[in-house]
Amino acid sequence: MIQISVFMPTSLVARPVIASTLASKCLIFYISGRMSALFDFGIPGLMATLPPELATALGTAAVRMHFKDGQQIHARGDGVEALSIVHSGSARLGYVDREGNYRSTAILGPGQFFGEFTIFARLPREFDAIAIGPTVISEVSRLRFDRLIEQHRGLRAHFLSSLAFRLHAALEFVDDLRRLPLTVRVGKVLAVSARSFAAGNTVNMTQTELSEILGVTRASVNKALKELEQQKLVARAYSKITLPDPQRLQDWVLSQSDSPTAF
Repeated sequence: MIQISVFMPTSLVARPVIASTLASKCLIFYISGRMSALFDFGIPGLMATLPPELATALGTAAVRMHFKDGQQIHARGDGVEALSIVHSGSARLGYVDREGNYRSTAILGPGQFFGEFTIFARLPREFDAIAIGPTVISEVSRLRFDRLIEQHRGLRAHFLSSLAFRLHAALEFVDDLRRLPLTVRVGKVLAVSARSFAAGNTVNMTQTELSEILGVTRASVNKALKELEQQKLVARAYSKITLPDPQRLQDWVLSQSDSPTAF
């Protein structure tokens, strides 16, 4: 059985504004053996939204799989139909591009899940999943998951809620890409990362990590950060970015966006 601390579903209701802007990737970037800024836009993992009885039922149905640092959890194209829940450690999702370079798409921490497309849409795994550090994955087969859904009707509602938040956030992220200048998007990532990680006014994130999150070049991110620095909204340091006044940065981002759910 999975032993995990859980919170009631009100956590989803308590943070609706932050939750609206998930970049759908729920990123926790990892560099040089250390965890840096949590980038999940305040949306809790599945296990953090389940009441104890549902978390216990899901944990009982799961098979725990232990992985060493760098070990492959799943390969892109795998047809294994199962829901994968990160119990401890982290799972890096990504792919190898045409030039042979590995591109990280997401790094999911405890309580987050992946593989939902394999059980709901019968699609193969979209990304390679690699363990970062010692990692434990709780895997629930499609057959067992289907039984759980029938036995515990409340589980369906929680999954639908979680998936709805992801979809809403993904659509808003795409809208940001189309409408907002890069400088605003950089500011938004930094402001939300600081809030999500409860890091105060420091975000432990490199420019390379920031460029991967936003899908742009490091040079473009560097230019955007310079513009934010000129307005005294951020200050750069080695492997981290300081926000002199996080609320001021958030207010600035809101002033540059016509969306009422920018955070």
